[in-house]
Amino acid sequence: MYTVTGASGHLGRLVIKHLLTFVPADQVIATTRHLNQLTDVAAQGVNVRHADFSDPATLPAAFAGTTRLLIISTEAVGQRVSEHKAAIAAAVAAGVGHITYTSGPQADPNAAHPILAEHGQTEQILAASGVPWTALRNSMYAEVLKGFTDMVLVDGQLLIPEAQGKHSWVTREDCALTAVGALSGRLADSGPIDVTGPEALSFADVAQRLSALSGRSIPVQALPDDEIIARVVAKGVPADAAGFMVPMVSWLASNLSTTPTDTVERASGSKPAPVDAILSAHAVV
Repeated sequence: MYTVTGASGHLGRLVIKHLLTFVPADQVIATTRHLNQLTDVAAQGVNVRHADFSDPATLPAAFAGTTRLLIISTEAVGQRVSEHKAAIAAAVAAGVGHITYTSGPQADPNAAHPILAEHGQTEQILAASGVPWTALRNSMYAEVLKGFTDMVLVDGQLLIPEAQGKHSWVTREDCALTAVGALSGRLADSGPIDVTGPEALSFADVAQRLSALSGRSIPVQALPDDEIIARVVAKGVPADAAGFMVPMVSWLASNLSTTPTDTVERASGSKPAPVDAILSAHAVV
């Protein structure tokens, strides 16, 4: 049995969709905290079960019969290491034969950034579990890039961070396909492995791509975070959204350069999608 946790989320639903092209529905278990959000999945014959990592008592029944497990990392920053630890312990107790975990680039238990540290700490727990495991270190979603460029396109100009590190943005769809490859055993890599898009782009590169897609020149202006925030708030973006997104992407440009890999292609049989399809909505701006 193949079990996917967090199956009601964006990534989880995509994983279920692609997994069902490989295996019959009666061999798939989808776990979630929100059973009412997976009625459509249950209608396809998938075994939908309640699982809440913050309530370990729910996990033995959720994981019963599982041979290969995909743990999609939770969103509870500050709590998810303990949540992941509970899930891994339950998987061991259930006799799971392989665990795949969705991690992040440059995961490191000693990292200063809490998200990278939590992913690294979870990988440590996996390594100590005694169960074969794979950690998919997914690059940032291209969908996040689209949201950021939408936000910082001001008066026809793209306001970008001063740092110009290159990141290999990957689509959520390609992350799902890779997860299915690892869950099904098609991708046989063990331990941590980088999951990336096909090219590494700086934000200046992204502006050039937007120019090509839109058919008009989109100039860039590199600014400190506070100036970008002020200008996007002035165009009507909520201050809390700008205050979260701009520093996050600026930090990424400063600290999280990634190199393209062939992981998606080896896992899925198809090359990863470029960012163009995600960014192409700008062509009509």
